[in-house]
Amino acid sequence: MAIFFLCALFLILQKPLVAASSNMNMEKAMAASLVNADIGSHRAVELLYNVFVEVTKYECQRSQDNGNQDVCSAWTAVNLIEALELQKINCDDEPKSEVCKEARKLLGGEPKHDEVVEQLFALGKNVPSQDFPALNAIRDSVIGYVCQKEPTECEGLRKFAELEDSLERMITEGK
Repeated sequence: MAIFFLCALFLILQKPLVAASSNMNMEKAMAASLVNADIGSHRAVELLYNVFVEVTKYECQRSQDNGNQDVCSAWTAVNLIEALELQKINCDDEPKSEVCKEARKLLGGEPKHDEVVEQLFALGKNVPSQDFPALNAIRDSVIGYVCQKEPTECEGLRKFAELEDSLERMITEGK
């Protein structure tokens, strides 16, 4: 579904993915999917992340038009998870960071970092599952483009896409 690319955004796994035994473990696996991977090209990660930031903007504009802010909130949550991971921000340590401020504004209150990630993940699961095939096509197109330009990055990106597909199945089965 490419939401937790991005996340962004979003890379070969350095550690094997272990089936999550709890929601929090699954949330941490999802949030870390982009960061715990090794693509080698930060440009590729940024491109993938930025594409989905634009998808979020599009969905939020649509949400304003149709009065359904749930989809915008879900997409915003997904991008905030990725931003926290990509920037290696812990909201307990950096409560004044823009990402933490935005996350806490979206969630309300002053949750601890682990709660921020957990709540953002729960909110992010509201991205409509019927959008997953189109989102995967976008992700795969970006990966194809990067592979054409940087062939040495292709293996890592493709493994990242496989991880994303696996994590997507975990989300849809857990809804």
